[in-house]
Amino acid sequence: MSWKSRGVRGSALEDLIVFTNDYYLKRNLARIDKVPIPIKIIEQGKDGMINKAFYEKKSTVDFIGFVQGSTVVFDAKETNLPSLPFKNIHAHQIEYMKDVTFHGGIAFIIAHFKINDSYHVIPYEVLKKYYDEADKGGRKSIPLSELNPDFEIKYNYNGILNYLKVLNTYVKYKEEDKL
Repeated sequence: MSWKSRGVRGSALEDLIVFTNDYYLKRNLARIDKVPIPIKIIEQGKDGMINKAFYEKKSTVDFIGFVQGSTVVFDAKETNLPSLPFKNIHAHQIEYMKDVTFHGGIAFIIAHFKINDSYHVIPYEVLKKYYDEADKGGRKSIPLSELNPDFEIKYNYNGILNYLKVLNTYVKYKEEDKL
């Protein structure tokens, strides 16, 4: 698999989130783990390298965990565009987020817009609104210009992408029915 392949497009963002999650875990702020990709190995070389494999089933989201007693699930997405295209977000991921939200969990996307090097939490409720509009023939992406500035994640000097602060804002918006 080449570095340009579909499966590793968000790996820099994912690495940053894993680093941040390790920081949170060491400080007992949250427990959030990277979800492994469900693959079936067909052929493995003597050096441990996988020569042949296939996806056993569709994955759910990139990260699952717990924050202050709440279940949290999210996916990491990166784009070079001034919007996040829905071709980068799979229907089964949105369905999974819907189920988590229905059962009282918190579901969202962390999106990195490379065009201005900004990071944003896109709540499930916002994602669903745009997804439903696209399904009815509307816009096929979520524009950066329309994202709530309260959900922008500030990148810390110590290499931490402190998204927990934004999650607190997201929860307040949900409680106040502002989404």
